[in-house]
Amino acid sequence: MKNLLFLALLAPGLAYSIQLNVTNVTCGGVLTGSANDPNTPCGAMVQELRNYEDLPDVPIDTYAEGISDSNAFAIKGQGSDYADNFSLFSVKASAGAALKGDLDEVSDNPEAAEGIGLGGAITIGLNLDLLPIDKIGPIEFKKLDVFASFFSYSLDQDMDQTTLEGDISSFGVYARYRLIDAVDFVPGNLLQWGGLHLHTGYQRSSMNISISQDLEDQKVESNGATAQFQNGFAKFDIESQTSFIPVEVSTFFRMAYVFTVYTGAGFDYNLGDTELDLTAAGNVAGTGAATGFSADVDASENGSGGPEATNFRAFAGLQFNVPFVRVYAQVNKALGSDLIGANAGIKILW
Repeated sequence: MKNLLFLALLAPGLAYSIQLNVTNVTCGGVLTGSANDPNTPCGAMVQELRNYEDLPDVPIDTYAEGISDSNAFAIKGQGSDYADNFSLFSVKASAGAALKGDLDEVSDNPEAAEGIGLGGAITIGLNLDLLPIDKIGPIEFKKLDVFASFFSYSLDQDMDQTTLEGDISSFGVYARYRLIDAVDFVPGNLLQWGGLHLHTGYQRSSMNISISQDLEDQKVESNGATAQFQNGFAKFDIESQTSFIPVEVSTFFRMAYVFTVYTGAGFDYNLGDTELDLTAAGNVAGTGAATGFSADVDASENGSGGPEATNFRAFAGLQFNVPFVRVYAQVNKALGSDLIGANAGIKILW
C-alpha cells in the first residue's frame, strides 16, 4: 500500500486524507484485547489500519480544488513566447508541472501537498507581417504575433502492482503585441532589450487519470506485530478540466548572443472543475505471532472542486540561444497563494 495510487506523481495529500474503514475484526495471537480500544494490542493495530502511514484527516474537496488550481497553472507560460522577437514563425515543444502547497513543508512532508498538475504543449507562432496590409487602425501587424497550441499524451502503463491509465491534453490560442520596440544597446545581440509585450488568449487543459493498485502482500505493523493484506485493491480516478483567459506583460534582455533572461506578470480568469473518486477494499490477516488476527478493510471517498476564479502571478525564465534553436526554462509563482509551477522546452524560430 506504500505505492497506493501513485500520488507522489499526482496528488500526494489526497490518498493520505482517506481513513480506512476496518470491520469484522477478530483479535488473536499477540493482538488481544478490544478492537475498539486503541490502548489494547488489537485496538492499536485497528487504529494503524485506519490511519495507515499516519494519514492526516484532510477533506478530499481540498485536494479537488488543489488539483484544479495546479492543472491550470501547469500549462501557463507554454502557449505564447516571452524571450524572442521573430520575423516569420516559431515552433515550441514544452512540458510543465505545478504544485499547490508550502514548498518548505512539502519538501519535509510530501503528504502536505494539496495538489499537483501536469501539462504540455506544441505551440506554433506566426508574425502577421506576412499579411498584404501593414496595419488596421493603431495595430501594426509586424508587431503582432499569433499562436496556437495543442497537446495530447497517453499515460497508460503498468508498473509492478500499479496500473495507470488516462491522458493529459491541452489546447490554446494566444496573441502577442509589442507595445514598445526592442532596443540594441550593443549591436549583434550582444546586449539587447526586447521591448515590452502584451499577451492574451484562451487556454484549456485536462487531466483524466485512473490508477489501480493491487494491495496483496502490503503490510502494516503495530508494536512489533505485523498484519498483511491477503487480497484487495485501491482505485483512484481524477477527472480535471480547466480553462483560463490570461492577460500578461513581459520583457526580456539578450546578452552575449547566447543568453536571454525574461520576466513578466499576469492576471488569469479561471474556470473548471475536478472530480475525484477513491475506492478500496481488502482482507487483512496477522502473521507470525499475530496469527489469529483478521479484519476487512474498505474506503469510499469522492469530492469535487474548482480553481480559484482569479489569480495574479509573476514569472521569470532563462533561455540558451544557438542559431535558429532555443532551449528555455521558466518558473511561475502565484501572488498571494502557495501555488508554483515550472515548464521547460525547446524552440525553433526564424
